[in-house]
Amino acid sequence: MKDNYEKSRMAVDAVIFTIHEGKLKILLHEREKDPFKGKKELPGGLLQINETAEQTLTRKIKEIVGAQEIFFQQFYTFTDPKRDPRDRTVSIGFIALINSSRINDLSKWFDCNNIKDLAFDHKLIVDKAKEYLKSEINSIIVKQFMSEQFPLNKLQEAYEIIENVEYDNRNFRRQMITSGIVKETKKLEKSVSHRPAKFYKFKK
Repeated sequence: MKDNYEKSRMAVDAVIFTIHEGKLKILLHEREKDPFKGKKELPGGLLQINETAEQTLTRKIKEIVGAQEIFFQQFYTFTDPKRDPRDRTVSIGFIALINSSRINDLSKWFDCNNIKDLAFDHKLIVDKAKEYLKSEINSIIVKQFMSEQFPLNKLQEAYEIIENVEYDNRNFRRQMITSGIVKETKKLEKSVSHRPAKFYKFKK
């Protein structure tokens, strides 16, 4: 009976999203060793012996994007016995969200809708993460991509990029204001060729 069970390694894989140049992008880097040497992969790693999954992810994010804190949330666990050709490895998937203005180097960020051949099952993880982000979208999630103050058209753009839909400008504006999600500030856009838009911010 014991032969039916085996020890498994535990890992985390993070789909770190940002919005840049009108696209939803994720952070990828190139593997430097086999298996899948030379292919792009998600940031992540194995849990150390005394770590929770959240502690491992926090450590990895600090290594990748610096000491700054960013929003992350667990969304799925990947358990396919053959997902890693070396050993049985269970991966806990997380989404992490960051404003592009906080990223120093955007050269390793890729349009998540134009990604094909990734290492391991990371394409599946990316697809699941996109589905989760879209289905769970709310003001807390969108807030992570926004500046502290913003015109409503920029907020609408973020919703449209994440959901891959188009909203009517007037209806979106009315919904955001009447729902109490945002409130108007006393500031206006500066140095624009059109009529300056009012700035809003999220209510606490």
